[in-house]
Amino acid sequence: MSRTIPSSVSLHVAKKNRCPRCLVLPNERESPQLSPLRSQTDATDILRKAANGETPEEFLEQGLRPVHRPFWADLPHTDIFSCIAPDILHQIHKGVIKDHLLEWCKGIIGEDELDARFATLPECHGVRHFHRGISVITQWTGGEAKEIKKVLLGLLVGQTNTRVLKAARALLDFVYYAQFEVHSDATLARMDAALADFHAHKDVFVELGIRDHFNIPKLHSLIHYVEAIRRLGCLDGLNTETSERFHIDYAKEAYRASSRREYFAQMTLWLQRQEAVILQDAYLSWV
Repeated sequence: MSRTIPSSVSLHVAKKNRCPRCLVLPNERESPQLSPLRSQTDATDILRKAANGETPEEFLEQGLRPVHRPFWADLPHTDIFSCIAPDILHQIHKGVIKDHLLEWCKGIIGEDELDARFATLPECHGVRHFHRGISVITQWTGGEAKEIKKVLLGLLVGQTNTRVLKAARALLDFVYYAQFEVHSDATLARMDAALADFHAHKDVFVELGIRDHFNIPKLHSLIHYVEAIRRLGCLDGLNTETSERFHIDYAKEAYRASSRREYFAQMTLWLQRQEAVILQDAYLSWV
């Protein structure tokens, strides 16, 4: 089950500034060291004590919210904190790549220079050409971020120092490893090594005045990827990009078919009719 970080912490009754997977403190999320993982048994016991009027120290230490009887408290054979999978679309493509790495690069070489470099790239099969640069993009999707990361490292060459290139390369390596459809101990070890390499060079962004700190929730979430892959399998099948594609089919197209007024009932009827047509077509194909 993949969810964004805000919805994950709500599900886990953790405060918004806390990691839903581990007990890292809000001001220590930039550390490459893994903190103790959350436990459903411990959390349930702490919440029960808080509901009885006690004030356990762990309640504040673990950053829990006063939801004294969460729905998962009595679920057998379940650890709710291990049920949420990493989300490549929101955490990596729209988060680490678009919101962070790309913005850091803009701060280093300048938005105009980066646009010019995107625009002057020769066209190549399988690579999107941003002939007007990327600053003109107003509606970002995972698709733009995926295309940008294919060429971003090359665009930085000659405009920044080696440590920036090493940090960017390490982060991009991690991103590509995370999208593998098949993993082995060797590929997971390379993921760990890439993340460690990024942490070893990330301070260059602070030295250049691009960042003040790295207490970034989505960047911290990368530390849990390898463990999640070992536990849940490859992440391509858990990516919310697949399900969000249905926003087009079941929301946008249905809305376009409506009169734009009191559209909810019209959209529902349109979807019912579409489903009926699909079922009838499947039946006719079968007979």
